[in-house]
Amino acid sequence: MEGLAMVDQAELVRVFADYARTLRDGYEVGDVLYRLTDQVVAALDIDGAGVSLGEHGELQFVSASDAQVVRIEDHQTEVGDGPCHEAYASGEVVTSADLTAETRWPRFTPVALQQGWCAVAGVPLYAAGRPLGALDLYRRGPQEWPADRVEAAGVLADMAASYILNAQTIVERDTVREQLQHALDSRVVIEQAKGKLAERHGLDAATAFERLRGAARSRRERIHDAARAVVNGHLDC
Repeated sequence: MEGLAMVDQAELVRVFADYARTLRDGYEVGDVLYRLTDQVVAALDIDGAGVSLGEHGELQFVSASDAQVVRIEDHQTEVGDGPCHEAYASGEVVTSADLTAETRWPRFTPVALQQGWCAVAGVPLYAAGRPLGALDLYRRGPQEWPADRVEAAGVLADMAASYILNAQTIVERDTVREQLQHALDSRVVIEQAKGKLAERHGLDAATAFERLRGAARSRRERIHDAARAVVNGHLDC
């Protein structure tokens, strides 16, 4: 069983710099969580990542690095079983190096393997004394999760938690909930737009998302609206 490649320190620095700029300039929670999942994949040299947020003990999937992660994260939400749910409930990091030998998540594991995921980790998002959700990490082959990678994932999860917590301190809670619901409603069309841009221009998912975000800014509209324009063939970027 192989170990994970080294954490990309330069990419981590870029993530932290982007985090600082985002807090300074203002943001919508859904948009930064979409961006964060792409950054996690690049920084930790993994194959996929997703974020789910909790409300009254129930998790809702919000963002993912690609369409395949969308499918398995949707499944976790549907069956209420998997590393994301365990990390959220326990407040502890949960890892599995090889799902073919895993017995903890009987409703999650067969579908994850069918989708091509073999190693997974769930990292809790925790802030102000309460659980906020979880960050999921995915690899296609059996892989150990060394302590330094788990620690780096924890730092990135803390960043995601602080985005949410900071938003809750500067706007009314109902507004934050509205933003999160908008992120949930926008997820499918954003993933479709990222896929179209990636295929059309030969881009990776992170670059496709940055192009989409840049187009939304230049058009002074929400990323969801720019994504829908791409999907409908009215925008190329």
